[in-house]
Amino acid sequence: MIVAISGLITLIGLWYVLHKYFTAGVTLVTLLLLVLGTNFFLMSVYSGAVQASILLALMMLVVWMTARWYEKPGWIEAAVLGLAMGSLIFIKPAGTASFLLFFFWGAYNKETFRLKWKLFREKLWQLILIIVLFAAGIALRLTFPQAFQGSWFCDYVEHKRAVYFLAPWLWLVLFSIKNGWLIYTPLVLFAIPGFYILAERNKSIFYSTFLFSLVFILLLASTPDAATPDNFSQARMTEIFAVLFIPIGYFISWIFEGGWLRRTAFCLILSALAALNLFQTWQYRNRILNPWFTTPGYYRAVFLQTNVNGRTRMLQEFYNLDMSSYLSNENDFKISTLVFLGFENDPTGYGSHIQEKFAASGKAAMRLDTSLRFTPDVSMPVSKLPSAYPLGIRLSALVYSETDFRDNPANLIITLIHERQFYRYKTVSLKELNLEKGKWNKVKLDYVMSHACDPADLVICNLWYTGNSAMYIDDLRVEVFEQK
Repeated sequence: MIVAISGLITLIGLWYVLHKYFTAGVTLVTLLLLVLGTNFFLMSVYSGAVQASILLALMMLVVWMTARWYEKPGWIEAAVLGLAMGSLIFIKPAGTASFLLFFFWGAYNKETFRLKWKLFREKLWQLILIIVLFAAGIALRLTFPQAFQGSWFCDYVEHKRAVYFLAPWLWLVLFSIKNGWLIYTPLVLFAIPGFYILAERNKSIFYSTFLFSLVFILLLASTPDAATPDNFSQARMTEIFAVLFIPIGYFISWIFEGGWLRRTAFCLILSALAALNLFQTWQYRNRILNPWFTTPGYYRAVFLQTNVNGRTRMLQEFYNLDMSSYLSNENDFKISTLVFLGFENDPTGYGSHIQEKFAASGKAAMRLDTSLRFTPDVSMPVSKLPSAYPLGIRLSALVYSETDFRDNPANLIITLIHERQFYRYKTVSLKELNLEKGKWNKVKLDYVMSHACDPADLVICNLWYTGNSAMYIDDLRVEVFEQK
């Protein structure tokens, strides 16, 4: 329901703003491109990006009410405008840029600024209301940064610094093959010539729209979360569409003013980009594209493809990354134990497999045989792990077999699970480790998570026995390695 209402507000508001400057035909085409050529379609149809859709609607209210307030100032416009800007910044710091849009709207030279100051003096109390509501959003954000945590209304993630200057993640935001904005929403590139046309035809809103767009992108690229591939087609960028589709509207108007060759060529290009967006959205929905795993080679291999075989899947990042040597110097890390199973107390449901005939330490150990192939699952959500990356994980255990390990195989396993799919699956076979039968042998598997994963993903660690007699396990341990 929230997504539907937000989408309706966005479309009505953008129609009102665009129709002030363009014909109904140009306005309709521009709205159609928003729906089909951006991630607006994904948000609206599948109702998954609640925060992105509400932020777009709030930014659309800022643009809509700004235009109305400068035309005919009123208390309703001032209240809605102030609340929308305050809500934007309370949800996400990049919402600060919305004030630039309001402040510079209609101003481009000395005379227009003089008229603006005159309007501000005449409507001083309305201006104060706008500023107070905007400032309230800032104050609430600073005072209660974790308010509504876990809901769409909270965009807070704890970092050593909230903002890093000089937009260090700008390239990733725009061009990352995982979820780069210009890779998966290339239609927005036409905002560049659109701004040029806007500057020529309507200077009164050029500076406000251009400054907002520039500052918003730089602010977004200056926050650590921008580098995390947890959204398709940079859903964090969505609210900028409320502004960018004004210059895009001017570009569409320029196309329609040209001859048949210009109209035909650009209509084909825009249609192709919209079709590409819809197709890549389909690929994302069908798990062909995934922002967490896509590499340049994999993207090229699945471009315009509807089926992916196992060989192509191996081009994804998690099949190629092996950083076990990263953990070789243990003195470089702070090491903590997440799980330890000594099997002195029976794990629930495993009582019949806890025996005292063989034990490395204490009195008991676990027996794996044809009736029990796996040690108890050691699983935990990524959100429970330390947030520093790279992050090392070590699974270790003591193993005992009365027969040769080469004839009695088993495997240590660490894997991640994303939406019921295994990825970055890693294993070590005990028969390849030159272990001695009739003795307790220590075995380990090192695993490195190189970058932030989806917090809802699970890390699974266990030992999988595939032999036919028996194997004994003791002192099963999972440790985490954090850089000092």
